[in-house]
Amino acid sequence: MAYIQGQSRSQTSLFPVSLEELIPEDHLVRVIDLYVAKLDLVRLGFDKALPKSTGRPSYDPADQLKLYLYGYFQRIRSSRRLEAECQRNVEVMWLINRLKPDFKTIADFRKDNKAAFIATCRAFVQFCRTAGLITGELVAIDGSKFQAVASSRRHMNLKRLQHQEQKLEKRIAHYLAELDEADKTEAGEKIDRNAIKATLAQLEVRHSNNLTCQALMKSMELEQFNTHESDARMLRTHKGPRVGYNVQTAVDAENCMIVHHEVTQDSDDRKQLEPMAKAAKEQLSQDELTVTADAGYSNGKQFQACEDENITAYVPVARSLNSCGKEQIFFDRTAFAYDASQDRYQCPAGKWLIFKQISNKGRIYQAKVSDCASCTIKAKCTDAKRRYISRHLHEQAFERMEQRMQAHPEMMVSRRSIVEHPFGNLKQWLFGNARFLLRQLEGARAEMALAVNAYNLKRAINVLGVRQMMALMG
Repeated sequence: MAYIQGQSRSQTSLFPVSLEELIPEDHLVRVIDLYVAKLDLVRLGFDKALPKSTGRPSYDPADQLKLYLYGYFQRIRSSRRLEAECQRNVEVMWLINRLKPDFKTIADFRKDNKAAFIATCRAFVQFCRTAGLITGELVAIDGSKFQAVASSRRHMNLKRLQHQEQKLEKRIAHYLAELDEADKTEAGEKIDRNAIKATLAQLEVRHSNNLTCQALMKSMELEQFNTHESDARMLRTHKGPRVGYNVQTAVDAENCMIVHHEVTQDSDDRKQLEPMAKAAKEQLSQDELTVTADAGYSNGKQFQACEDENITAYVPVARSLNSCGKEQIFFDRTAFAYDASQDRYQCPAGKWLIFKQISNKGRIYQAKVSDCASCTIKAKCTDAKRRYISRHLHEQAFERMEQRMQAHPEMMVSRRSIVEHPFGNLKQWLFGNARFLLRQLEGARAEMALAVNAYNLKRAINVLGVRQMMALMG
């Protein structure tokens, strides 16, 4: 039995097939084409959005934006790969009308329109709001680390430089001692003094450069610095330290659409709750907002700031035990009763701890030395002369948060189901290796905006379907 035969390569056709006939009516590229056509590229800030009246014509930024949106949707981020797609991919040929820009032109467009990409991402969020894809009833906030372009080998910090300084000083001292010993003994005739002096000169140059770097970093008040990417920071990840950025997302619970995102340099999430929630509230144009996040966002100051902005947050409270002991476990803060009327604490033995001072840890309360000395349960409380208790400056915000979490423990389950999906898609589906291609904070923000736009577009198509999306855009 014969196989199914294709058409001969040499066969001619009276009516050549057009690109329009090759693209189905419900194809992704038709959605991208309609979406970009609805955008006001001038208002969004795209370079060359208005063509010049003289000189050589440039590529339409609308065509280049279509190319990038398609590329990020199909996990193609490299400008060289996009150049290849323009020459071989029928879908891309249809999308940009057979244009063939070179890779440098493609790369320059991404480099010159970083702010415009962020504005475009926000514009699509507004479209999703009008389409009913985003309700704003509940927003989950989470952060994840993405690697920068720069290598960790080019990263310096003061501790590392000081450690290198000590090693260099030891090596220099060793070679100097060798020269001194050689001068005192006959064996010195067998030693190549010129080679040792050359090595010493190299070590002294390295030592001088090390001291210069330390001085510059101290004068600029920098704890760390990367020679190839000054904005990148050394961050702790589950795979160990990595040079990168901390990406924050605010995700709507209705369809797991990313309402707002931000690329930060912070090593943790403790200062991100209120800024992210406030930005999401403004993006949604709401007077109030309910957000949830994990324990990494536990911060009394942030809790209070959210309340001031009419934002109801649900975050597990993570606090230290406030114990004076190192190995032995003593009574923690919960064993002490707070008297708000007198601003004091009562210990388990019934004695009072009165206010002493305000420190960076909050309000400090102390017991009397005489009370602790005669206490029968002192061994369970402290090994110092007296017991101290710290009260956070925003302690009441902590207490209100604990009450909300006790009333709604299901919020943590909801948070995981909402926010883990977008990051999983961004890292595995789009980024692959979770590494940026553009350098510096501005470049990382531009690329993340393209990635988030592609993710939201994918989600919208999955929920509504291509035909309904086209109907809404048309």
